[in-house]
Amino acid sequence: MPTIIDISRASGLSKSTVSRVLNNHPHVSEESREKVKEAVRKLGYVRNTHGVQLRLQASRHIGVLVPDVEHPFFSQLVSELSRSLGARGYRVVIYQTESSQTLEREVYARLLHREMDAVIIAHSQYTEKEIKEFTGPGVAIICNEAMEGELLDVFRLDEQDAVYQATAYLLSRGHRQLLFGMDHETQLQEKRWCGFQQAHQEAGLPCSSSQCHSGLVTMEDGYAWGEQLFASAAWPDGIITGSDYVAAGLLKAAQKYRVSIPEQVSVIGFDDHPVSRMTNPELTTLPNRIPDMVRDVTECLIQRLGGLQSDPVVQTYKTSLIIRESG
Repeated sequence: MPTIIDISRASGLSKSTVSRVLNNHPHVSEESREKVKEAVRKLGYVRNTHGVQLRLQASRHIGVLVPDVEHPFFSQLVSELSRSLGARGYRVVIYQTESSQTLEREVYARLLHREMDAVIIAHSQYTEKEIKEFTGPGVAIICNEAMEGELLDVFRLDEQDAVYQATAYLLSRGHRQLLFGMDHETQLQEKRWCGFQQAHQEAGLPCSSSQCHSGLVTMEDGYAWGEQLFASAAWPDGIITGSDYVAAGLLKAAQKYRVSIPEQVSVIGFDDHPVSRMTNPELTTLPNRIPDMVRDVTECLIQRLGGLQSDPVVQTYKTSLIIRESG
């Protein structure tokens, strides 16, 4: 029975190159692929699937790539994905990258080595083109990141429109000293900042970079930011935050400094996390549409694993401001 060594001799290529072609590795020239295919045809080579299928056949594991599993948004997303994919017979494996490019690349290498069937990317330090190069023929789906969907399936919230709605709402109520709080500076957060600026521009009002504050992720971050703001002589009259947790921290600081919400300062959160209904006052917020994204990501992933070949799927979700007591 012919072996990889025989194919190597017949094709004039190294055993490692032959192995990469047989395993459908992306970084092999078309010329080498054709040489291996021709040798396979001539020799009548049939793979010994008893050994390789243990490594190559479906693992029923789906990787989910997040920067921080403790972040309220990502913990909620992972929980929903785990339930949805679990109901379809798949197990979710969480990869926490801590925004490290090295750790992210390691996840893509695991996908290429068939240690998982697919990867769902909820946060990335790379461009869509780079991710496609790293994942090759593997199934990789973008969920939450504001990418264009030219090479990969992308499911994303319209972040710019969401913050535009919140900003336009506060401006329509006469607020003129607004601040925007984001977590770390990413493409997604830049989209939100663009929405903030757009609302000001359409209202004919100035907007400067001093109105944007970054590095706000946790409830503690929101509280520290609130202490800084409310201890000063000049308060903003409206604040839009990147999460309900940051907004909850702001409310706690407002109580400490006896700042009345929303009479003196309006506060708007993001995500419609259950915490938004537990604060006093309850938070005005923007839903993140996680259930809808997870439903559609699951269906797309199942189809891709089933062999569906088509142009990338791009789904953009709109959200609507939920007005409660804080705004």
